[in-house]
Amino acid sequence: MENLTHILGEIGRNPCPAEVSNRLLELVYDELRNMAARKLRNEAPGQTLQATALVHEVWLRLLDSLSGPQGPGETWENRSHFFGAAAEAMRRILIEKARCKKRLKRGGPQAKRQELRESLQSVNPVEDDVLDLNAALTDFEFIDPIKAQIVKLKFFVGLTTKEIAEATDLSVATVERYWVYARAWLFQRMGEKGLDD
Repeated sequence: MENLTHILGEIGRNPCPAEVSNRLLELVYDELRNMAARKLRNEAPGQTLQATALVHEVWLRLLDSLSGPQGPGETWENRSHFFGAAAEAMRRILIEKARCKKRLKRGGPQAKRQELRESLQSVNPVEDDVLDLNAALTDFEFIDPIKAQIVKLKFFVGLTTKEIAEATDLSVATVERYWVYARAWLFQRMGEKGLDD
C-alpha cells in the first residue's frame, strides 16, 4: 500500500494534479467513509445526508483548498494534518446543514402556517445544539487549538479516543485528559448543555 505521507508530499510539491489526487482518494476513501458513517450514526433521526455524499462533499472541499484564487493553497504535512482538515470540512458541512434546516424551519422560501401542535412534534433540538456547540468551539479554538481539534475529531467525525491518538500523534492518556478538559470548558460555555461522549 502506498504511503499517505509520501502522496501528501507530492501534492505539496505539485498542487494536486489529477493523477496524484486520484491516488490520494483511493488511499483515504474508506477511512473517510467510515468517519462519515460514524458521525452520521449520531445525528438526529430523519437525517437525509448519507455517508457517501458527506465524503464526496468533504473531498471536493479538500481539493478546493489545494488551489486558492491566488495560486497554490493548503497542503498537508502528514496524516494527522490531512485528517484534521477533513474533520474541519466535515464539521463545516454539518454546521451549514443545521443552519439551513433552522432557516427553513423558521419560515424559509416555502413558509406556510402550521398548527402549534403539529409544529411542536417536528422541533429538533439537536440542530440548535450543534449550532451552540459550533459557536462555543469557535471560541475554544482561540484558547486551545489542540483540544478543540480533539473535540472536532470526537464529536463531528466520531473517532474513538484511540483513533484520535493515532491521528494526532498524542498518547491515549493525553487525548482522554484533553477531552475531559474540553468537555468541561464547553459544558460551562454552553450553559450546562454540555457534550455527550
